[in-house]
Amino acid sequence: DSGDVQWYNSAYASLYQRIFGEGPDSKQPLFETFAMARQPSGRTRASLQQNNDGGRLWFDVNTVQSGTKTMFHAMDINAVIQAEVAQRNFVQTLAKTFAQLSIGLAIFDRNGQLALFNPALVDLTGLQAEFLSARPDLLSFFDRLRDNRVMPEPKNYHSWRQEIADVIAAATDGRYQETWSLDTGHTYCVSGRPHPDGAIAFLIEDISAEVSMTRNYRAELEMSQSLMDSLNDGLVVFSSAGILQFCNAAYREMWKLDPESSFAEVTIIDSLRDWQKQSHPDPAWGDVRDFVFKVGERAPWDSIVERDDENRLICSVSPIASGATLIRFEKIEDAIQLHPNRLSV
Repeated sequence: DSGDVQWYNSAYASLYQRIFGEGPDSKQPLFETFAMARQPSGRTRASLQQNNDGGRLWFDVNTVQSGTKTMFHAMDINAVIQAEVAQRNFVQTLAKTFAQLSIGLAIFDRNGQLALFNPALVDLTGLQAEFLSARPDLLSFFDRLRDNRVMPEPKNYHSWRQEIADVIAAATDGRYQETWSLDTGHTYCVSGRPHPDGAIAFLIEDISAEVSMTRNYRAELEMSQSLMDSLNDGLVVFSSAGILQFCNAAYREMWKLDPESSFAEVTIIDSLRDWQKQSHPDPAWGDVRDFVFKVGERAPWDSIVERDDENRLICSVSPIASGATLIRFEKIEDAIQLHPNRLSV
């Protein structure tokens, strides 16, 4: 009880010599024994400063009292401390990395409480940092998202909790991925992924710009297709590799072909075979094939081909962007009516 060291083992003596450079002194223990003895758990973590290299040695000290004596057991935990430091540095590195992401990140631990989030989550959801820092559970998190109108309105509020439970279950299996179209006009892509030890991560990405661009692109394609379909001339486009890329309604009607109904890619060879079946033999078809596959400078040209139904067509072949080829089929009668001086036949 007086604090004097009455007994120690060889490991204590070796450590004492390493710290103080001399043998153990009964009046000067290695550790703060009085403070350790007052710990209610009987266990504390302590460190010692080395004189040689200035580094610290860490120990897990257990205290056992018996009568007027107290026994201390100091276990070396330097490996544990180094692992904890490495883990802490790793988490800090991850946090810095997550802070730079434009995708909102929310990681919930095995107990369903928010363990980690990044600034993008605050920006995308409008949730207060104070609320997120309080480590809400999953249900509270989604409830607040619903209150902030950051997720689609549920069709039935009575089944709201069950819907959220289904979302969590799907995220646990890595199956949850939904697109949320919000009343504000924003579109979010939300996915749930399982993490080790029962944790779950939710990723929220703003894809409004991509969705808007896709919609505009689709509208432009539909407009272009509608414009081309309004023409009487048959139009068909082949890529530099000879793959059919586009055709209009007049082409499909003229040749009784529908490339879109084919599962396989339609090539210029396939198309020439169909054209030749419906036409008189003509060397121009071979020239069309060579023109489509030709690399380098190409000059547009046209030729008259005669179909089996006695209709004659002007086949115009022209190079367009990216090495593609536009082939235009125009009826002779239409060409004469529109341009009387164009043909001398």
